[in-house]
Amino acid sequence: METAVAVVGGGPVGLSAALLLGSLGVDVTLIERNASTSVHPRGHVVNARTMEIFRALGCDAEVARASLPADRNTGVSFVSRLKGPDIGVLATRGIPERDRAHRDASPCVKMSCPQDVLEPILAAAASKLPSVSLSFGTELRDLSMHRGGVRLMCQRQDAELALEARYVIAADGARSFVRERLGIGMSGRGRIGRQIGIHFEADLWELVQDRPYLLWWIFNAETCGVLIALDGRRRWTYNFAFDPEKETAQDFTETRCESIVRAAIGVDDLPLSIRSIQPWRMQARLADRFSEGRVFLAGDAVHPLPPTGGQGMNTGVGDVHNLAWKLALVLRGVAPASLLDSYDAERRPVAHTNIEQSVQNALKMAESGLSGMATHDSPIARMLEGPNGPEAERHIREVVPTLREHFDYIGQTFGHAYDSAWLTPDGSPQPPFRIDHYEPVARPGHRAPHIWLQGPNGSLSTIDLAGADRFVLLTTPEGTDWQPAFDRLVAERQIPGRSYRIGLDGDHVDHDGRFAEIFGIGPRGMVLMRPDGYVAARCASAAPDPGQFLAGALFIALEGNERRTSSAA
Repeated sequence: METAVAVVGGGPVGLSAALLLGSLGVDVTLIERNASTSVHPRGHVVNARTMEIFRALGCDAEVARASLPADRNTGVSFVSRLKGPDIGVLATRGIPERDRAHRDASPCVKMSCPQDVLEPILAAAASKLPSVSLSFGTELRDLSMHRGGVRLMCQRQDAELALEARYVIAADGARSFVRERLGIGMSGRGRIGRQIGIHFEADLWELVQDRPYLLWWIFNAETCGVLIALDGRRRWTYNFAFDPEKETAQDFTETRCESIVRAAIGVDDLPLSIRSIQPWRMQARLADRFSEGRVFLAGDAVHPLPPTGGQGMNTGVGDVHNLAWKLALVLRGVAPASLLDSYDAERRPVAHTNIEQSVQNALKMAESGLSGMATHDSPIARMLEGPNGPEAERHIREVVPTLREHFDYIGQTFGHAYDSAWLTPDGSPQPPFRIDHYEPVARPGHRAPHIWLQGPNGSLSTIDLAGADRFVLLTTPEGTDWQPAFDRLVAERQIPGRSYRIGLDGDHVDHDGRFAEIFGIGPRGMVLMRPDGYVAARCASAAPDPGQFLAGALFIALEGNERRTSSAA
């Protein structure tokens, strides 16, 4: 068997990689050792940036329909038991200024779509693409690189299969076989405790109908953990830490898990059904490098994150979104293989930041006495249902407002900036990176801002102009010198490209007349977007020679700035 790209791992990151590459017409074969998609919900947070990526792939609406309804996803509650009153609530929706900030930042909103629901959606979308082959029940046994590609030796039932691929994307999880096989090391804090996840069904409507929250953090003497609403009524997961020095994962039998769930809810005779029990390890590690030769690693294979903040899957989807268009252009022969070096340079710092913030979220809860998911013990929990209960409740109410960055992180979603040799700096200062605040900016290396436009076929976002494998030039109607130069250059280099004039007399009308202001250009300036929607270059005003400027910017976007790559090396 032969393929252009082999994807190892059929979780959300691997499926997204296959879907992204398949949408570009790249021949892809995905192998996954399990016979089907996940049966346990596992992760559930799909942030607004990931929803933008799914929007470009045409599956955002289906993901939204399968997610927890927006009116049941309004915040986080802190309780002793679900049956009891809220001690503290952190609202994530319904705060006018924050809702407005989220609407201004993106055409999409953050969703909660459990992994056992999300994966089949992505798999179905990928399987419809003629260049994608999904092979579940196929286990990778060995791989070796040679000059022209990678050979993967696989086992499917009783048959051994050899797969030849030009490139490999390994999204095979935190215990990545591929990473170990390549000898790529990991650094960081390692394991942060041991945890159990219980997926169960129970009709809890009477307890939650007036409390439409996504998460309930439970604190009592019997159990401490987080209850997650999957559908807002019947489907739930409960996750908690345990002490591995005193017990093992095997000690958490179905009978014991039923008892723990009832202790979290506070109803002894509650009818419930345990669907699955999943031991897991909270980790915080970062791979020493994200690639080796023709093999690229993504998701948990290179950055297992604590779930505190919901960044794990989203960081992984961002990885393959960064990589897919580059692989497509290299395979097509219009970009050099050195473009792929930008993957590590751009994604590794993002993963590092997300790991550190996720760890900080976990430790902040533990240090506040609330346990969180990092530890199995909570001093506040022991106090809540005793004579010191009022003092414990007062402490929780004081801590909750300080946890905003843990649950509402618009800046972390949209504010990451790349700083690589494949970008053309414009001399503008780097804005500060803040977890809970986002300032839209079209500085090279940043995701191009979202604004609503009116086009020939209706309303659309600037986000919708990017995507696939094309570069996009944006100008005002006065910036007429840029378009012919750009069209000529992309034709000469055989690079997919489109140009748009944004304004009253342009190809798309800017509803609020703020395109030039938000994108930081004058009447005759321009912004060049990469296929992933990040800004490759910006010229705030007219250039003496638009063709020369764009030729240099496109060269750097595909081949890198030799001086910067040399200094980095």
